[in-house]
Amino acid sequence: MRRRLVVFGITGQLGRELLERLDERGWPLDEVVGVASPDSVGETFELRGEVFDVASEWPALKGHDLVIVCTRGGAALEIVREALRAGVPCLDCTGALVDRPEVPLARLRRASGAEDEALAEAPLLALPSPTTLAWARVLEALSEAAGVRRVVGTVLSSAGLHGRSGLASLSEESIALFNQSETPETGPAGQPVAFDVIPGGGVDTARVRQELARLFGTDLAVDVFGVQVPTFVGEGSALSLELDRPIERDALVERLTAAEGLVVVPEGPGARGLEVVPESLEEGAWPAGPTLRDALGSGDVLVGRIEPAPAWPAGQGFRLWLATDPLRLAAEQALRLAALRLGLD
Repeated sequence: MRRRLVVFGITGQLGRELLERLDERGWPLDEVVGVASPDSVGETFELRGEVFDVASEWPALKGHDLVIVCTRGGAALEIVREALRAGVPCLDCTGALVDRPEVPLARLRRASGAEDEALAEAPLLALPSPTTLAWARVLEALSEAAGVRRVVGTVLSSAGLHGRSGLASLSEESIALFNQSETPETGPAGQPVAFDVIPGGGVDTARVRQELARLFGTDLAVDVFGVQVPTFVGEGSALSLELDRPIERDALVERLTAAEGLVVVPEGPGARGLEVVPESLEEGAWPAGPTLRDALGSGDVLVGRIEPAPAWPAGQGFRLWLATDPLRLAAEQALRLAALRLGLD
């Protein structure tokens, strides 16, 4: 059987990333309908060498095999309701359903089984945020070995979090400051971001807390703080973990290294995350990665700067740094869920 998909928000960053990843897969597709807001009238998208028009009006959903929602704002809930009325499975990537416990918060793991079978039959699935997807890989890797009692983290969000308008805003502000010209109107971050940081800005911290509580239970204490930083892409997280039981650093690194979707980046001379730095740098000046640039284009979570956290007893507290490409992370997980729901490899 060949499948028919509808993707809402096809012209947004996540929609475009989904298309790129979908293009790499040999799925048997008869149709992919891309829908966007009226602002995108006249735009096109390319898939497997063919060019298609972007639809500005909703198509009839009945008869399609899956609806993927990447649309921002309240429109997501309307799309979900329409998909349910049409009897078409729906994958929501927007966070609009995070407070609906009856909707599975879908995160595929290494071990398959009854949980994955249930997801394959669910009419509606909610995709966790990229931040939650990244943190969950670390928490899951350490939960069995030492148990995680508390996670405190600061998320550094790039302008890419706000989509294409966020990237354009940061670019225009930077150029204006360099040229000492008139500053453009405030962009989607709510205030200028070029050469500055916005404490409390960026990622939706309430969503991250809710999602982690659903995935790991309310016994896990979670504290999240967001900062908007003047970078174009990527996301970084500085985590501090309190464990239930002591564990040696080497054993902790071994657990993280063995986990699916985690890449522990070595530190030391010549290491700037995954890139080699010039040997001419003075001793002690080597940056210890990974950086956001290192994570660009990777579906893995890069982990580095693993060190004891002295605020807690020896072996029960560690600090970690995570670098991710949030769009790639979300797109790959969304397509893994889509493949499960469609019965594809």
